Amino acid sequence: FQVFIPLRYQHDFVDVKDGKVRNRLQARTQMATGAEALRTFAVSRLLFDNVPHVKVFWVMHGVQTAQLALQHGADDMDGSVVEYKITHDADDFGTPNKLTREDLLDLIRDAGFRPVERNTRYEVIREYDGPDPARRESPQPMRV
Repeated sequence: FQVFIPLRYQHDFVDVKDGKVRNRLQARTQMATGAEALRTFAVSRLLFDNVPHVKVFWVMHGVQTAQLALQHGADDMDGSVVEYKITHDADDFGTPNKLTREDLLDLIRDAGFRPVERNTRYEVIREYDGPDPARRESPQPMRV
């Protein structure tokens, strides 16, 4: 295996087209909290030592949790999705349904890391400038 991707469970959502609740069986469960998701990333990094990469899917976890996941064991952020509607419509924590390349680069830099573009075999295509120390603010509490 090349990568492990912890995905956040997506519970019911109301379809805006017809107002019907989708996925009734799953209505009895709740979505993992941000703290639970971060624990999953940290434990995944420790347990899957034979899997070289742990990826965070920003669309499913939200941008703030995705940034924090980079500090909790994830070393890859999925950024090939230009616009994603399925999990965006199902979440309730304000995830944008698209990010630009610059948005992704800023997210990674703001988390304190140097962005690297890679191919599907994890070969480096391009390295970008790392975080700007002058731009870095003191850590602020976040709701996850």
